[in-house]
Amino acid sequence: MDRDLKFTIICEGQKFGVSSTCKKYNISRTLYYRWLKRYKTLGIKGLDDVTKNFTPVNKTKPEVVSTILNLIKKHPNYGPREIKYLLEEIGYNISESAVYNVMKRNNLTTRAKRIKFANKREKQITRNYPDFDNLKNGECWLCWTTSYGDFENIGTIYQYTIFDYKSKITCTRLYNQLSMKNFEDILTAVAIPVAQNLNFEAKHLCFFEDYKIIEKQKDSFLSHIYTIFQNTGFDINIHLLKENDDLIKTEESRKDYTHHCLSFLMPFIHKGASFNELKIHLQKYIRDYNINHKSSYNDGFYSPVEYHVKSTNTEMILPLWAYIERRY
Repeated sequence: MDRDLKFTIICEGQKFGVSSTCKKYNISRTLYYRWLKRYKTLGIKGLDDVTKNFTPVNKTKPEVVSTILNLIKKHPNYGPREIKYLLEEIGYNISESAVYNVMKRNNLTTRAKRIKFANKREKQITRNYPDFDNLKNGECWLCWTTSYGDFENIGTIYQYTIFDYKSKITCTRLYNQLSMKNFEDILTAVAIPVAQNLNFEAKHLCFFEDYKIIEKQKDSFLSHIYTIFQNTGFDINIHLLKENDDLIKTEESRKDYTHHCLSFLMPFIHKGASFNELKIHLQKYIRDYNINHKSSYNDGFYSPVEYHVKSTNTEMILPLWAYIERRY
């Protein structure tokens, strides 16, 4: 069973109940909780099948995977051999088995599944903006990365942030590089569980125009992100925000939040803290920020969690924030 399906099962179990979900998918509760434990410990990577402890040197490159998926969309009746021939025509020389493995990882090994995949409504990044004045908590997430620079004994530090525009509840982690894998990690291990616990109905994912990951891997990035959200029951639109007068509030939110994080982290960086120590410090800060840091809302000053509790008339589940603090 692939990890996307395992992740879907975990999410459904948390939302609809473990017993009914296990019955639906014909698995034991023991197996369900084993997956849940691995997910909480290792994030989305913990759901991979443990069959080998090395990365194959001939793993298909992301750009080739994207090309294969695009060819399948155009020719869903073709199997691995025919797709291999099409790849050779455009300059990619990979084996038939490699094509089949890509199909298998994307659950496209049968013609019926490929036709269904090809007929899916294709979504694109749009420059149309959400109606920011009428959003509810959790409907619109702002996403960005911040480079803190390169430091001796640490390397390059990037801060990944997913920020709810309305409530200002935020999920933030530090990584050493820009990659789709890291964005997937913060999205599936932190942001989506937070959304599910707080009953957020995510509808918009907004990236600022300077978001480098989209520039590097646009097609495969889009396809992968949409799949993750579909597997967890969300139907989203992806937006690209260009700086202009209509988006002053989104840019102010990014600058204000980034300033707070940077002011907090820099003393630890200059004191020579290790990268793992920085990650732990930041996680504790984000917990405090969400629960205790007060800022201005339309009807007063609240912390993000206080505002969410007040505006939705719900209770805050404290174990959620302990969960966010775990090592990664």
